[in-house]
Amino acid sequence: MLAVGAAQASGPIQVQNTFDSMGPEMQSWVDGKGKTLHYLDEGPRDGLPVVLVGGNGTSGRVLALTDFLRSLREQLDLRFITLERNGFGQTEFDPSGNYQSYAEEVTALLDHLNVRRFSLVAISGGGPYVAQIASSLAPRVRSVHMAAAFSQTEGVMATPARCALSDQQVAEAYLAGHYDVPSVWWDLGPNTAVNRIHGFLDEAADEGARFYYAKGSKGFDMAPLTHELRLYCEQPIADLSAVYAPVFLYYGLADTTATPAHAEFWKSRFPNVAAERLYAGEGHDVQYRHWGQILSDLAYQGRRILLCSKGRSQLVDSDQAQRLLQRGASLDICAWQQSAGRSDQQP
Repeated sequence: MLAVGAAQASGPIQVQNTFDSMGPEMQSWVDGKGKTLHYLDEGPRDGLPVVLVGGNGTSGRVLALTDFLRSLREQLDLRFITLERNGFGQTEFDPSGNYQSYAEEVTALLDHLNVRRFSLVAISGGGPYVAQIASSLAPRVRSVHMAAAFSQTEGVMATPARCALSDQQVAEAYLAGHYDVPSVWWDLGPNTAVNRIHGFLDEAADEGARFYYAKGSKGFDMAPLTHELRLYCEQPIADLSAVYAPVFLYYGLADTTATPAHAEFWKSRFPNVAAERLYAGEGHDVQYRHWGQILSDLAYQGRRILLCSKGRSQLVDSDQAQRLLQRGASLDICAWQQSAGRSDQQP
C-alpha cells in the first residue's frame, strides 16, 4: 500500500509502449570468402554512418561502453557500425590476419550494408586499423577521429620489451592475470573520470568477458591478443598521404599508454588535421571523458563544442566556447561535474 500511495502521490504514470534499450545488438553475415563476420549496426538507416574500431581487448560490442551518451548519439542521428576484429569475441582467429585483411572485411561489410560515405573513429589500439581503412577507402571517408589512438612503435616510442619475446612468452609473462581477468584489465585506477558513470566499470568487465568467452569457455585463447600485439610491434601504419578528409585528434597530455607522441605522429601523416584536442592532466580515458565532443565533431565537423555552462549542457559555436570556458564553463556534459557514484543527474 505504501508503494502504491507513493506512486499515486507523484501523479499519473505514463507507461512506456516500447522496450528500453539493453545495449547494441550483434549481427552476423557470411562474406564472399565464406567467413562469418560479426558486427553491430546501431542507429537510423539514413543517419550519418560511423565506423568505430575499439581498443585492444574489446569485442565488436564495444559501442556499449559509450551508451552513457546514447541519447546524444541518437539525437545527432549517428549510425554506428563496428566489425569485430580477428579472433576477438565471436570471431574466428586467422593467424595470417593483419590491418589490411581487416580493412578488406570492413569494405565488404560496408558494401553489404549499402554504406558509401562514412566517418571513422579509433579508440586506443584501434588506431592502426582505422588508418588502414582510411588509406584503402580514402575517397569515401567523411572524417577521421583518433581518440587516444595508438599509431606504431617505430619512430614513436621505445620498443616495448615484449616485442622481443615469443608469443608464448608474451602470453605467460605479460597477458596472464592481466588481460584475461576483465576486472583487472579494465581497472583504470581510483582517479579515472569514468568512475562518475554509474555502472561503467561493470559494463567494461562484461565487455572483457565477452571478448574472451563469447565462443564458450573452451574457446578461450591468448593467440588473438598476442597476434595483435605482434602487429603493433612490427607492422607500420598505412600511407595516409591521400586521405584528405578532416582529422580530429583527442589525447590526454598525462596519458602513458597512448602518449601525445602518437598525436604528433598522426599530425605528421594526415594531410588535413582539422582539430587537435589535447587535455591537460588527463590520461588514457579521454576517449570516454570527451565522448560527447567526439559525437559533436562527428555531427558538426568541429563547428560545435559541447560545454556545461551554468548547470546546463549545450552545444555552442566553436568561436564562443573559449569565452564561456573563461567564465567558468566546463567541457562536455554537466554530469562530469558530479562526484563519482552519483547518478541523479537532471535532464
